[in-house]
Amino acid sequence: PIVDFSKLRYDMYRHLGIFLIVYDIINLPMPSKNSVNNKEVLKDLEKKISPVLVVNNSSLKPYVELFDYAPENIYQQPLGSLVGFFEVKEYSDDSAYVVNFLTSVLKKEYYINPKRPVTESLDSALHKVNMALSELAKHGNIEWLGKLNAAICVLEKNNTHFSVAGNAKIFLYRKLGLTEISEDLASDSSEPHPLKTFVNVSSGRLEKDDRLLITSADIFHIFSTIELKKNFQRFEGEKFVQFLKTALSNQMEMIASVVIEMCEIEPIITPKNVADKKPLRTANVFSETTFAEIPAKDLPAPESMTIINTPESDIEYTDQKTGHIYVQGEATEPSENPKASLYWDSAKEKLGEGWYLTKNETRRRFSLYKKQIAKKIEQRRLEKQRQAELKEEEETRIREEIALHEIELEKQLAEQQETERILSEKRELEIREAEIIEQQKLAEHQQEQENQRKLAEKQELAKQRLLARQSKITKTTEAVAEPAQEDTQRELSFQEKLQRAVKEQQRQAVIDLRTPQKTNASQSQAIEDNETTLSVPIHLQTEIEELKKQERNEAVKTTANKIVTEVKHFFESAFEFAKKQTAAFIEKRKVNSMDENRAHIIPRFSKIKTTYSRFSLKQKLYAVGILAFIFIVPIFIARYLDKPKQATINELQAIPTAQTTPLSEEKNMKASTEKQTLLPRTDLTVGTIISNVGVATFTKNSVLISDGNAQFKEHPLPENQGSIVNAAFMNDLSLILIMTDQNKVISFSPISLKFADNNINLSGKAQGSFIGTYLTYLYVLDSDANQIYRYPRADGGFGEKTNWLKAEASLSETSSMTIDDSIYLVQNNKVMKFFKGQPQALKLEDSQTAINFDQIYTTIDSDSLYVLDIENARLIQFAKDGGSIISQHYNEDLKNGSSLTVDEKNKAAYITTSEGLISISL
Repeated sequence: PIVDFSKLRYDMYRHLGIFLIVYDIINLPMPSKNSVNNKEVLKDLEKKISPVLVVNNSSLKPYVELFDYAPENIYQQPLGSLVGFFEVKEYSDDSAYVVNFLTSVLKKEYYINPKRPVTESLDSALHKVNMALSELAKHGNIEWLGKLNAAICVLEKNNTHFSVAGNAKIFLYRKLGLTEISEDLASDSSEPHPLKTFVNVSSGRLEKDDRLLITSADIFHIFSTIELKKNFQRFEGEKFVQFLKTALSNQMEMIASVVIEMCEIEPIITPKNVADKKPLRTANVFSETTFAEIPAKDLPAPESMTIINTPESDIEYTDQKTGHIYVQGEATEPSENPKASLYWDSAKEKLGEGWYLTKNETRRRFSLYKKQIAKKIEQRRLEKQRQAELKEEEETRIREEIALHEIELEKQLAEQQETERILSEKRELEIREAEIIEQQKLAEHQQEQENQRKLAEKQELAKQRLLARQSKITKTTEAVAEPAQEDTQRELSFQEKLQRAVKEQQRQAVIDLRTPQKTNASQSQAIEDNETTLSVPIHLQTEIEELKKQERNEAVKTTANKIVTEVKHFFESAFEFAKKQTAAFIEKRKVNSMDENRAHIIPRFSKIKTTYSRFSLKQKLYAVGILAFIFIVPIFIARYLDKPKQATINELQAIPTAQTTPLSEEKNMKASTEKQTLLPRTDLTVGTIISNVGVATFTKNSVLISDGNAQFKEHPLPENQGSIVNAAFMNDLSLILIMTDQNKVISFSPISLKFADNNINLSGKAQGSFIGTYLTYLYVLDSDANQIYRYPRADGGFGEKTNWLKAEASLSETSSMTIDDSIYLVQNNKVMKFFKGQPQALKLEDSQTAINFDQIYTTIDSDSLYVLDIENARLIQFAKDGGSIISQHYNEDLKNGSSLTVDEKNKAAYITTSEGLISISL
C-alpha cells in the first residue's frame, strides 16, 4: 500500500491537539450547576426517519435508490445514520446499475473507518463517489451526465451534514417556517464533470420538533413551496408522511423522498420485579441438618470442555474481484483506566468537532469571500457598463439635441419662407380680387347698358306692333263700315236691331271702364281689341278672335322664352359667382384668414335685392315658388319619414310584460345574462365539476372532460362498475371521486386520465346519498341514518368512517349539499349550516319574489353562496358574511336546470339542463 504523508501530518497535529485538550480537561475546575443545565439542553434527540419511495412503473425501479443506513455495531455509532437517495433521469440499459453502484460505494467508504471524524468520513465518501462516476465516464458510460439527482445526509447526535447534486432539494421546517437549506450547494457548472458532482458540504445543529424533507425538484409538479409549508403546518408526524405518500403515489411515476423528525427520547419505564420474600426460619444448630453433607453441584467434566481458537482477523485483505488491497482498522481493546478512556474519547470528540467547525467555518468564509469578490467584480463590471451606457446615452442625447436644434432652425426658416410666400400670395390675391371686382363692376355696367338698350328696342318694337295693329283694325273697321251702310238703307229686322242695341250697350260699358291708371301697353291694346271686337259684326268675330289668340300665344311664348333666358342667365351668373367665391375661399383658407373668408362667404344682399327688383312679376313668382319648393318640401318629406309606424306600435303593445315585471324590481337584478351552450346532450345526469384541468360532466357510464377550448372528450367507466350516481372533486389530490349504484367509489385523475378503484366501506343506499370533499377527507350524507360520515384518505382508498354530525338533525328531505370548511344543506326549502358537526345560525336576505332554494354551491376559496331558483329562472349570489344579496342573474333557460357549479375565476356559472350543459356569464 502507498503511504499518504498528508494523513500522517494530519495525525501528528491531531495527537498534539488531543494532548493539549486532555491537559486542559485534567486542570478543569469542578463542574457547576450551570453545566448540569447545559447537559440538559444538549441532550440527544430521537430521529424518526420515514422513507417515501414511489415507483408506479416497475420498469423504472433500477433508476432510483433510496437508502437509510444505520450503524451496524457499537464502533460505528459515532458516525451516525446515512440517509438520502440517488436518481438517474436517463433510462438506458447502461444507466440501470448506476444508482445501485453508487449506493454501495457510498456506504462502504463512509463506514470503513469508524475512527475517523464524521466530516472526514463524509468527505472521503463523497470523493469516492466522484471517483466512481469518473471511472464510469472513462469506460464510455456518459449518458447519465447532467441527469443525476442525489442527496446525501448524515445524522449524528443532534448534528446534520449534507450535500446535494443535480435537482435534489433539502427543506428544514422549524417554528412554522420552511427553508431550503440546500440552496446553492449543487454544482452550478454549465458543463457537468464527474469529479464535480458533489462539491459542497453544509452542516448544522438540529433542534427539537425540527423536520427535514429530502426530495427532488419533481415535487414542485404537485406542490409549491407555499403549499408544502401549509401542509407541514396542517399535518404532524405520521399524518404528514401519509399525506405525502398518498399525493406522490397518485401523481408521480417515480420519486424518492425522506422525512426526518427530531423529537425528545421518551423514557422507558420498566417495572421492577419484586422477588417473593421467603419467610425466614430460625435455624436450629442442634438439628440433623446442621451436620448433613452439602450435595455437590453438577459441573461439566473437564474432558467435555473444548477450547475454540478463533483466528485473528487480518489487518489487510484483498478484494478478489478488483484486486485492491484494503487496510482495516484495529479493534480497540478495553482500557484498564475507564476514566482516562472517557476523557480521551471526550477530547477526541471535541478535537474532531473543533477541527470540523474550523474547517467548515474556513470553507464557509472562503466561499463567502470568493462570492463577495465575484460580486464586487460583477458590480464593477456592471458599473463600468452602466457608465459606458450613460456616456453613450449622453452623447446620443447631445447629438439628438444638435439635430433637433438644426431641425428647429430649418423649421423656423421654412416657416419664415412660408410666411413670406403666404403674404406675397395674399397680396397677389388682393390685387387679383380688386381686378376681378373692377371687371365685375365693368361687366355689370355693360350688362346694365345692354339691358337698357334691349329694353328700348323692346319698347320700339312694341310701338311698331301697336301701330301696325291699329292700322289693321282701322282697315277692318272700314271694310265692315261699308256693308253696315248698305244695311242701313234697307229695313232692319227685329233680330238685327236687337244685336246692334246690345253691341252699342257693350261699347258704352267698355268706354266707361277706361281709366287713366292703365298705362301698360298690353292693357291698352287689350281694350282696343275689345272695342274692335265689339264693333265688329257677329259673322267676323271668329276670325278676329283667332287672330288675337295667335297673337296672345306668340306673346306668351316670347314672354316664356324671356323668362327662361333670364332664369338661365341668373343661375349661370349665380354659379359663376359661387365658383369664384369658392375658389377665393380655398385660397384664403391656406393663409388661415377666417375673417376674409367669412366676408366672401356671406352673400351680398344688396346685389340680390337689385337683381330681384329687376325681375318681372312672373319671374318673381317663379323665384318665390322655387325657394318655397327648396325649403318647404323637405319639411313635409322629413315629417313623413319621421311619422311612426302603427304596426310597430301594435307589435310592441302585443308583447306580454307580465313575466318580467315581478323580477325587474328585484335587488341587483341583471336580466340580460349571456348564455352559451357548451355540450348539447340530453343524457347528462350527475352535474358539473370544476377540476384543475377544466370542466367535467357526467353521463350514467362515462366522464366528459373539456380541454379548455370548449371541446369535451368522453372517458367511459371500466366494466362491471355500475352507473354513476354522484361525484365530487378532491382538490388537494387532483382527483375526481365517483360514486356508483353498486356502493363503489372510483377515482379518476384528470391529468393522467386513468380510473382507479378505492377501498371504502359504504353503508346505506348510494342512490339517495350526497358526497363532498374537504382537504383529503370524503363526506357522505346518509339520509336514512340522519348522519354525515367522514372517511380519511388511506393507501388504496379510504379508511374507516367516523360520525361527523354531532347534533341530532333530520336529513331525510335533503335536496342539495355543498362544502367549504362548513357543510350547507337544503331541506324543506331552507338552507342549514353545520360547522364541526354542530348547527350554526344562517340568515339570508329575503327578496320581493319568494326564493326557491333548489341548488346551492360554494367552495373554500369563495366568499359567496350561490343559489339556483329554478321556478323563477334566476341565479342568486349571497354573501357568506351577513347573507346579503350581492347580485341576481335572470335567464329563461334556468327553468330547465338540475345542477349548479360556479367558476368565480372565469366569472361563469355552469348549469346542467334537460337539453345539455350551458353556461351563463356573471
